[in-house]
Formats: sequence, C-alpha cells, structure tokens
Amino acid sequence: MTPVLKTLRSRIALLLIAANLPVILLAVWIGVRDFREADLVDRDRLVQAANLVAARAKGLAGENRLDEAARRAVFQDGDSRAMIAAAILDRDGEVLAEDSPASFGAAWLPPDGAPRETLASDSRIRKARGADGRPYRYALTPVPGSEAVAIAAAPFDFMGRRQTQWLLLALGIPALMSLLCVGLVLFGIERFVLKWLRALRVTAETSQGDRMDVRAVDFEKAPLEIARLGEALDGMSGRIEERSRALKTALDERDRLLRELHHRVKNNFQMIASLLALQRQEAPQSLSAVLRAPEDRVRAMAAAYKASYASGEIGHVEVGELIRDVALQARDAVGERRFEVKILTPGPVGEVDLDRAVPLSLLVMELLSAAAAAGGDATLSIVPRPGRRLALIIESQNQNWLPTTGLPLRLIRAYTEQIGSAVGEWDQGRVEFEVALASEEPKIGMARSQTEKR
Repeated sequence: MTPVLKTLRSRIALLLIAANLPVILLAVWIGVRDFREADLVDRDRLVQAANLVAARAKGLAGENRLDEAARRAVFQDGDSRAMIAAAILDRDGEVLAEDSPASFGAAWLPPDGAPRETLASDSRIRKARGADGRPYRYALTPVPGSEAVAIAAAPFDFMGRRQTQWLLLALGIPALMSLLCVGLVLFGIERFVLKWLRALRVTAETSQGDRMDVRAVDFEKAPLEIARLGEALDGMSGRIEERSRALKTALDERDRLLRELHHRVKNNFQMIASLLALQRQEAPQSLSAVLRAPEDRVRAMAAAYKASYASGEIGHVEVGELIRDVALQARDAVGERRFEVKILTPGPVGEVDLDRAVPLSLLVMELLSAAAAAGGDATLSIVPRPGRRLALIIESQNQNWLPTTGLPLRLIRAYTEQIGSAVGEWDQGRVEFEVALASEEPKIGMARSQTEKR
C-alpha cells in the first residue's frame, strides 16, 4: 500500500466513497432504465406517425404530387407530431407530399433518397444524415395500394435530448452529493483532528531532545477527546520532567561522591607512598631498595585514580595521560641517576575502564622500573589496533633489562592477565602487550552531560 493511502484522510475518503457507491449505482441503474424507456417511447411515436400518415394517404398517393387539399388531408394532425416531420415519397425517393416545415428545419430528408441503414437495437428505425448534415432517425411505412412510402423523421442529438439531460442529472446529483460529503468530512477531519494531531506530534518530537519542560499547545478550541489527550500528555510530560530532574540530581550527587572517593583514595595512596619514602630514607642502605618497589607501586595506583577524576568521567581513564604520569613517577624514582622515558603516541588514543587502568599503571611501572634498574633509557610507544584495542611497546637500550625470574616476573604476568592481555614479545630488549579500550559509557559513575561536553 502506498504511503498516500495510509493516511487518515485518504482512508476516510475511501470509506465514504464506498458508503455512497450503492446510491450512485442505484442512480445509474434508474437513469439508464428511464433513458431506455423514454428512447423506446420516442421510437414508437416515430413509427406511429409514419403509420398514421401512410393510412391517411391510402387512395390519395400515386405517382404524381398531391394537391393542396390531399396534402392537408394526409398531414392534418401536424400539431400532434411535435419535433416530428413527415412526407410521402415515391419508389424513387422523390417527394410527393410534405408536411409544413418542422421547427428544426425543412432539410431533414437525406440528399440521396430514402435512408437504408437500420438501427441495431430496433429494425423499425433507420438512421442517416439529412441534407442539413444533422443526424436523424427515420420510420418508413408503405402506403397501402401504391408504391409510395410514408416517412417520419426526428432529429437525434444525443447530448441535446431531454432524456440524456435527465440521465446526466440523475448521475451527476448523487456524484456531486458524494463529493460534497467527502469534502465536508475531509474538512472536518483536517479542522478538528489532523490539525491537533500535528500539534501533538510537534510536541512529542520536541520532547525527544534534551528539553524535558515541553508542554502541549493550547487545546482550548480542540475537540473534547483531543483536549483530554493533550492534558494527559502534559501530565505525563510533567511527571517525566520531575523524575528526570530527580534522577539527574541523584546521578550528579553520586558522581560527586565518586569523585570525592577517588580523590581521597588517591590522597591515601600518596600518603602511603610518602610514609614509605620517609621509612626508606631512615632505613639502612640494604633496606632502601626493598622499600623502593612498594613505594613505586603505590604511586602507580595513585596515578590511576588521579587520572580517573581528572578526565571528567568517573570510571574512565585517558591512556595517554595515565602513561605520562606513570613515566614521570618512574623517572623521579631513580633518584640521582639519570633515566629518561620517551613516549610516542599519535595523539589522544582513548580511555580504559578504571578496573583495567590500575593493573595497567602497575604493569607499566613494573616494566619501567626494571628498565631503570638495568641502567638504560626507555621508549614507550602507543599504537592503535583494530577492535578498539591499543598496543603498548616498551623498549630499552639495554637488551637484558627484562625480568626473567622472581617477584617482578610474577607481578608482570599477573598484571597482564588482569588487563585481559598477554605479553606478545619478550626478547631483544622489547616487550609488547595490548589493552582493550573502554566502552562508550563508563561503568562507574555518570558520563558528562551533553552540555558539559560542549
């Protein structure tokens, strides 16, 4: 079904036409029946006129023209033959006598003699064009006792006939009434239904955006049913607005609490790291290196929480910012020794969930600490990979910097498992692993609103 036929206006129009169709068909049947009956009456009158003229011409018509007295005797009932002309023809088609000129003229006889073509629906009637070029119907009756024939004629103008005009009137009035009815109903539908439905649709489409305070238009002049529908939509819109505001307030409060929580967690980690640093400074040289590793790990976890609330979306951590912070911590951890970390990144590379950011920062810190302990600078490359993944590649000038045994190796393997990855290469001073980027929305807290993002 085409879209045009699916509209309310078109379907009601089709329904009204279907409802009026029986009336139109009945009018057509009555009109055609009356037309045929009236046409039969006209043909009968034409035949009767020819028969009457032939009967009166009996004994008067011969091969010569009739005198005036005989002509009057034959055509004495001319006034009763309205719109019918009559004459008497000899066997060659020559006029022996003719009635006084009819109202439609005197050139009604065919120019080539008596007509020969009969009407398909009535063999008594013949048709031809008169000398004036107009179509006529003819009835021919032989005159008893002679070779002459009586001929009666009537003009045949289909559109000008009274029967045709009544037929067209009988067909036109029901059709006109049906069209008028359809037009009035469609006007009423447009005025009292569709106009207000469009207003409701505009209201609904407007409320689909960020606005929650949209109200329906003034339905004071609308029909009662639609006015009540508008009031119901207003009430529903008001309740949605109240609930949306309450939900936004609750989410904002939860977001604030999570930010505060992450900030305090970061502060606690930094406090623990500071305590470890103080303890390391007071400890003997043999214990200082032992305390350095847990201090670096605590600072790595603090860096993850710092990047989380600093990114603007609680639960997400920007990878580039996290890596730079951890690299800075690793560089500062070596003390007086020189250790540089070169970070290669194509720009903003995306975010990871907080539950992956913590083990990722610990993993990077563990590897950079191992590179620093080996006495060479490091290069950390971030490479985007298909499937919303990032590859992190760490290289050092010293090819023997990667841990192969002990706690550092166990921690590296544990961290890679926690981020859902595995070490891809572990030779010639190079290590590579992948991490999955975060989903579209943070798993913890609330994403920034559209207004804040803009």
